[in-house]
Amino acid sequence: MARAFNAFLILLLGATIAHAADDVPPGVLMLYSNQRPTPAQVIVEDALRTAVNEGFKEPNKLYSEYLDDEWAAIEAYGPRQAEFLRQKYESRNIKVIVAFALPALRFAIQFTDQIAPGAPIAHLGVAADRVDLKTLPANVTGKFEDNDPTPTLELALRLHPGTHRIALVRGASELDRRWDVRMRAAAARLPTGIAVEYLSGLPTADVLAKVAAMPPGTIVFTPGYFNDGAGNVTTPRQAVERIASSSSVPVYGAFETLLGSGIVGGYMSRYDDQAREVGAIVVRLLEGTVPSQIAAAPAKRVAMVDWRQVKRWRIEERLLPADAVVRFHESTVWERYWREITLGFVVLLLQAGMIAALLVERRSRQRMASALEESQRRMGLAAKAARLSMFMWDVARMEKPAVEKTGAGRVRRRVRKPDEPLIAFETVLESTHPADRDRLEQAVRKAEATGDEFDVEYRVPASPGCVRWVAARGRAEHGEPAQMLGVAVDITERKLSELRAVEDRNALRHMTRVSMLGQLSASIAHQLNQPLAAILGNAEAARKMLAKESVDLAELREICDDIVADDNRAAEVIRRLGALYRRGDMKTEPFDLNDLIRETLDLLRAELLIRHVTPGTHLAPALPSIEGGRVQLQQVLLNLVLNAADAMSEVDVPKRNLGIRTHVTAASICMHVVDNGHGIPESELKRVFDPFYSTKPGGMGIGLAICQSIVAAHHGSITARNNVGGGTTFCVSLPVERAT
Repeated sequence: MARAFNAFLILLLGATIAHAADDVPPGVLMLYSNQRPTPAQVIVEDALRTAVNEGFKEPNKLYSEYLDDEWAAIEAYGPRQAEFLRQKYESRNIKVIVAFALPALRFAIQFTDQIAPGAPIAHLGVAADRVDLKTLPANVTGKFEDNDPTPTLELALRLHPGTHRIALVRGASELDRRWDVRMRAAAARLPTGIAVEYLSGLPTADVLAKVAAMPPGTIVFTPGYFNDGAGNVTTPRQAVERIASSSSVPVYGAFETLLGSGIVGGYMSRYDDQAREVGAIVVRLLEGTVPSQIAAAPAKRVAMVDWRQVKRWRIEERLLPADAVVRFHESTVWERYWREITLGFVVLLLQAGMIAALLVERRSRQRMASALEESQRRMGLAAKAARLSMFMWDVARMEKPAVEKTGAGRVRRRVRKPDEPLIAFETVLESTHPADRDRLEQAVRKAEATGDEFDVEYRVPASPGCVRWVAARGRAEHGEPAQMLGVAVDITERKLSELRAVEDRNALRHMTRVSMLGQLSASIAHQLNQPLAAILGNAEAARKMLAKESVDLAELREICDDIVADDNRAAEVIRRLGALYRRGDMKTEPFDLNDLIRETLDLLRAELLIRHVTPGTHLAPALPSIEGGRVQLQQVLLNLVLNAADAMSEVDVPKRNLGIRTHVTAASICMHVVDNGHGIPESELKRVFDPFYSTKPGGMGIGLAICQSIVAAHHGSITARNNVGGGTTFCVSLPVERAT
C-alpha cells in the first residue's frame, strides 16, 4: 500500500512538472566552444537569433553559454559544467541545442541527455574532416565546414604569378595542430617548384621575426591560432593581425572573420550564411521535424578578398575570380560625385529644378514651424528651470490688477488670463522700493521711446526691514495699448553674496595694512621718538632758564614755539597712523600723489635704513591731483616698497637702490617702483597678482592681489615687468579723467 502511494506521488509530481514546462516557451541553448570576444561567435549569435525569431512565429527563448575550450579541456571540467547547465536550465524547457565548433559539439553529444534529455543538436563551424559522419548520433544535424587550404593557396598563386615559396603558420594547441594535416595535404597538391616552409607551434615573437624577413616571391598562409609555442592564449584574429602587420609579403587566411585584419583573402565560408541556414534547421526542429530527416550539408565557400590589400600588393583586378566577394571597396565615381552629377541634371532640367525648389521651400517652412514650436517649448522649460517670471506691462494705463500675498510677505502678480487686462506699470512702480522708482521708470520710458531693450535692477519691499532684489530685462512692444514685454528674476541671494564679498575684501585689506604696520614698528617708533625727544630737550632748557634771575623772554618764547611745533609733528604722525589702522569704507578725496610718496618714504625711513636700502625719487613737477582713497593708495605704495626691499635682501648692500618716479601721459598718471633685485621668472610674471601666489618664502600671496583690487577700484591698472639690467618694475597707472 505504501509503495503504491509513493508511486502515485511520483506520477503526480512528474505531471505537475510537465504541465509547468508546457507553460514555459520553448528554449534554444547555444553552446560556444570559445570565449565571447571572438568575432565569429558575435556574427553567428546575431544571425542565428534573427533567423530563429523570424522563422518561428511562436514565443521562444534563446540562451548562450561559452565553454572557454582554449583555457581548459572539456574532459577536465565537462561533467561539472554539464551539471551546472542542468540545474540552470532544467526549468527553461530547452528543446534544441546548437553547438558552434567541434569542442561544443562533442560536449553536447556527451551531455545532452543530462542537460536537456531528448533535445536534438544542430551544429555549425565544425570541420568535416574532424568528424566521422557514420558515428554521429541520430539526434545530430547541421552544417559542416570545408577547411581545405588548397583553394586558397591556388588563389594566392593565381594572384601572385611570381610566387616560388609558401610559408604555412599554425599554433600549438590540439586544434591548431590539426591544421598540419590539412596544410601538408594541400602542399602536396601544389605545382612543382614551390618551396614550402612550416612555422608550426612557434612563440609569436619568433613567428613575427620570420615573416618580417620573408624574401619577395613568398606567400604566407595562416588560419590564426589560440595558443602559441610559448603558451600564450590569444584569438585567431589577434594572432593574424600581428602576423599581417609584421609580414613583408602578402598573407592569406582561412576564415571570413580574418578579413580586415591585414590578410589579402582566401576561400571562406560565410558565418552569417551558416548561422541563417542553421537557424532554419532550428526552426524545423522546434516545429517537430526529426533530425534524421534533415540532411547535414556542407557550407558553401566563396573567394573573398580585402580591396585595400589588393591595392597594397598591386594585384591586378582582372586576376580576381568573377564571383569573388570584395570587401572594403573604394567608392565609385557616382558615390563620390553624386551631388555634382545631380546638380548638372538640375541645371539641364530647369522645370524639374523649380518644382524641387518649391518642394524644398515647403519642407523648409514646415521645419521652421516645427522648430519655432520646439523653441517655444524649450524657452518655457528654460524659464521655469531658471526661475524666470515673464511680464507684460501696460505702460499707458493706470488700472491696478489683482495681486496675491505669498509667504514672507512677498507680493506676486497673479498670472493674467487671456481676457484679463495687462498689468499697469504704475502698479509695478508702487510695489518698488521708493529709492529705485525713478531709475526703473526712466529705464522703461527710455526703452519705450527709443525701441531699445532695458536692463535694470531694483528692490521690492518684502517684509519690515527686508527687501528683495529683482533683475528685469525687456523691450517695448508698440501697439494698442503700448506694452513692455520681458522677464524678471529674483537676484537677492546674488546681491547678498556680492555685499558679503565686498565686506570680506575690505576686511582683508585692513588686516594686510595692519600687518604691514606691525612690520614697520621701528619706523613708527622713530617717527614719534624724534619730536618727543625735541620736546623733552626744549622743556628741560626752559626749566633751567626759569631758574635764573633774569629770563630771556624772547628765547623762552622760541623754546615754547619749538615745543608746540614738535608736538604738532607727533600729533600728525599719530593721525596718519590712526588713518592706516582705521577700518571703514574708502573715503575719496583729492590729494597729491608726490606728497603721498614723500610721506610714505618718511614713514619707511627707519625700515629702509635697517635693510640698507637707499631710496631715490624722480617725481614729475606740477602733477595733477588724484581723486581717490589716500589710505588705500598709500597701502599699495607701502606694499610695493616693502616687496622691493625684500627682493633686494640677497643683493650686495651698495647695489640696494630703490627708485620711485612719477610722470603724466596723455591718458594716465603713472607711478613706477623700481628695484635692483634678481627679478621674477618670465613664466611667473603673469601670476604675481593671483591670490595666494607668492615668490617669497613664507609669503601669503595676498599683498599684490589686494594692490590690484585697490587700483582696479580707482579705475586704474597695475603691471610688472623685469628690467634689462636686473630687478623688477611695478607700474601703477591711474586714468587722467580722475585727476582734478
